[in-house]
Amino acid sequence: MTEAIKLAVSLRQEKVKDLKENIPAVVYGSGTANLSLVVNRIDFEKVFKVSGESGLISLKLDDGQELPVIVKDVQTEAVKHRIIHIDFFKVNMDETVVAEVSMHFIGEAPAVKNHGGVVVEHMDHMEIECLPADLVQNLEIDLSGLVNIGDAIHVKDIVLPRGIVAKHEPTDIVVNVIELRKAVEETPVVAEATAEAAPATDAKPGEKVEEKKEEKKK
Repeated sequence: MTEAIKLAVSLRQEKVKDLKENIPAVVYGSGTANLSLVVNRIDFEKVFKVSGESGLISLKLDDGQELPVIVKDVQTEAVKHRIIHIDFFKVNMDETVVAEVSMHFIGEAPAVKNHGGVVVEHMDHMEIECLPADLVQNLEIDLSGLVNIGDAIHVKDIVLPRGIVAKHEPTDIVVNVIELRKAVEETPVVAEATAEAAPATDAKPGEKVEEKKEEKKK
């Protein structure tokens, strides 16, 4: 059983004016009315760094309520990427939830060192279903079993913690190893086509293409 991370929040009666220190938030979900909240930015960032979008959080409201939640959505600014709004989803501890958990790739694939292969990650998150108490922050995927070119780790190969079920097809590829040549085989074709289309000049290949495009616009 995963212990919930505690986070103190306050009920919000009005629009949050100081976004440098606080973040507006809402909580909704199983057996509760929608609540508007305000969360201290530093406190949330510390918690979110550990919990991610799949870890169980215990919200401690200033009116005495304590709600088990997961982070359902985080909105950020387009330029600064600062968090500007949070959606918390209240869970029922007796009902399963579906969540996305990040995948951390560990170890080294022998196929890279011994055969010059390239590791290709097809998934960086996995959708899982489990009881809230069984939620995990991440899944570690060991690459040391990728010995030869063509080796792959599928969803069915991952040993999940007890109580967790993957919401993917068992044959879905999580990560595999391919030849370096296959990873870059498209590049020579593009370069050759560009060279044929561009006029003779001292400019670089990339500059030739840009000049050609500008001439067409005129």
